[in-house]
Amino acid sequence: MARKLHTRRKRYMPAGAERNRKPRLKTFLSEEKAKEYAQSQGYKNFKVVKSRFGLSKKFKIVLE
Repeated sequence: MARKLHTRRKRYMPAGAERNRKPRLKTFLSEEKAKEYAQSQGYKNFKVVKSRFGLSKKFKIVLE
């Protein structure tokens, strides 16, 4: 049985090579919160649409 690699040693090993999923988009629980965030980020042309993740009731920002 292989010994477990020590945590401190593992910290210096390259990470992320085996992580092959793309980052998920930022979602919001209300349309107002999504608009606030977009304006705080300085987005000019955007629209807020409802996400289509199963039964999700969240909103996402789409840049135009």
